[in-house]
Amino acid sequence: MSGIHSTPQKPSAPTPLQMSRQSTVRENTLGLVLELSGKLQTTLEVDAVIELFANALQTQFQYDTFNYRSKDGDVDILLGEKAGRNRLEYDLNVLDTALGHITISRNRRYKKLEVQQIENLLAALLYPLRNALLYRAAIQSAFLDSLTGVKNRSAFDENFSRDIEFNRRKLSDLSLLVLDIDFFKKINDHYGHAVGDMVLKEIATTVEHTIRSSDALYRYGGEEFVVVLNDTNIAGAQLLAKRIRRNVENLRIKSLKDVRITLSVGVSAMLDQDTPESLFERADSALYQAKQNGRNQVYTAGMPLAS
Repeated sequence: MSGIHSTPQKPSAPTPLQMSRQSTVRENTLGLVLELSGKLQTTLEVDAVIELFANALQTQFQYDTFNYRSKDGDVDILLGEKAGRNRLEYDLNVLDTALGHITISRNRRYKKLEVQQIENLLAALLYPLRNALLYRAAIQSAFLDSLTGVKNRSAFDENFSRDIEFNRRKLSDLSLLVLDIDFFKKINDHYGHAVGDMVLKEIATTVEHTIRSSDALYRYGGEEFVVVLNDTNIAGAQLLAKRIRRNVENLRIKSLKDVRITLSVGVSAMLDQDTPESLFERADSALYQAKQNGRNQVYTAGMPLAS
């Protein structure tokens, strides 16, 4: 922990009464540290760990804002609205592992004893926070495709039903794209699996750059990908599918020389009676029709879209 930005006034030599009070404060702080440490170890959710700690700190020191930001920036929690003039800032580390950065602000200046108490409480946060971050990383890793870095089949199975219910409650549209690389087996057979892996990564990157941040891309298996389009009707899904197909067709991969990579795409949109299985089945059947009709095209639940 480092980087304390507040500058409390230099205290004079303590009187016996002050020393007695300081001893009492230290004992109370130790009790609070032990109590807080126990609470923080009851959860492996990063947000919950941070909020438990921040709430405990607020009862003791009444700050204006509390901000935690993880090293990678994926977690950014801000409690409070208007930052105070005086700030304490800490970089959190355990065993050479960076856990992130904390900023605590308020208008009143921090006394030296308060700073010491805060730092004692921060010591109770370190290991529970590290454990929560490790757990979060493990969960994320389990739902990512190791080759392309996009979400995997397990993530799709976990999220798709929830996406349908969420959009249904909002009375919003939801559409689905199922994409398959044309003649991918020939690429693997002729150029080798290393080149095939490169093609998969390039296509995943191209699709990610084409869709919106509110959409989700999954590698469903092999050379097949799925895109879930939130708040998107069939017309919007068709336009996006067409854009994806063209962007992939325009890819140029040096290892393939003049070979052109193409996609076939099936499109479906959520109906009132749809289950996750029925919605996927229609998109998958549309993909089959696109393949049957010559590949490198988009097909939408019974009606082809001109490429």
